[in-house]
Amino acid sequence: MRPEAQLFLHVLGATSLFGGVAAVAILSLAGRRRPEHGGALAAGSLIATLAAAVPGWALTVVFGSWAKSKEHLPGTVEWLRIGNGIATAGILVLLGLAGFTYAWIRRPADRRAPLALAVLSVAYLAALGVAWWVMTAKVPS
Repeated sequence: MRPEAQLFLHVLGATSLFGGVAAVAILSLAGRRRPEHGGALAAGSLIATLAAAVPGWALTVVFGSWAKSKEHLPGTVEWLRIGNGIATAGILVLLGLAGFTYAWIRRPADRRAPLALAVLSVAYLAALGVAWWVMTAKVPS
């Protein structure tokens, strides 16, 4: 596979990951405001997590690692270490998102699960934004 295709799939995965987590953040914030629609918003959050964020994470990690090895980049490059660290921690965040979403599905009227989901997803969005900026600007070279 050509390096351009690997980088394209890495960026496609990162975009899908960001979009999936952003959708979860929006749905959970809407669930806080409109608890009467909690069941539908919780189901949408679970779909966004499992159909967009998790596959996006997998694409990001797999093709990012593959592109790094094909380009023979050393592992000591700081912008790579930051991006890789945020991406690696992402699987724990995605498990947390799925867990809070499941708790929200079980009790749609409870307002604690969407709050926890909103806090976690917004925090991870901020971390993904930092990774995105560091990886594109190659700031701490």
